[in-house]
Amino acid sequence: MSSKNRLPEWLTQDSFFSSNPFPFKDLNNLNEDVQLDPAFIEDYVRNTIKQAMSGNDILPSPSELRYETFDTHKFLVVKCHVPKRIHPENLWVQVNRTHIKINGLPKEHVQIIQLPAPVQPSQSIATYKQSSLQIKMPKLSSGRYHDVHIRFL
Repeated sequence: MSSKNRLPEWLTQDSFFSSNPFPFKDLNNLNEDVQLDPAFIEDYVRNTIKQAMSGNDILPSPSELRYETFDTHKFLVVKCHVPKRIHPENLWVQVNRTHIKINGLPKEHVQIIQLPAPVQPSQSIATYKQSSLQIKMPKLSSGRYHDVHIRFL
């Protein structure tokens, strides 16, 4: 098979193209002087993007904040991006041992973030700077081990 008739390497390795038909019947017979309808290409790209975005839970709803959690040796840090449509002075944060509750979002929405480890809520600190709300919480220590006497019966 000549190199002109082979499929591009990226096309053969991409799982998207192996499960979905590409809009061209046969890429081997496609040559440079074929004129494609721009409306067809635009519709194909638009439909492909819609399919890729449907059911995508990565993007938050408009009334939720995007956040990421950093787990260090002694602290948990949650960093939230606050969009311009939310006034930061309307926000208030509540922390318990296992969750963060962010109040004051649009439409009186409350966002609850589950923490990966228990924290000490009374020693938590929240700061806001340049569209970023950061909540730093000390982790609960696992404590020291205590000897437990074993009774033999």
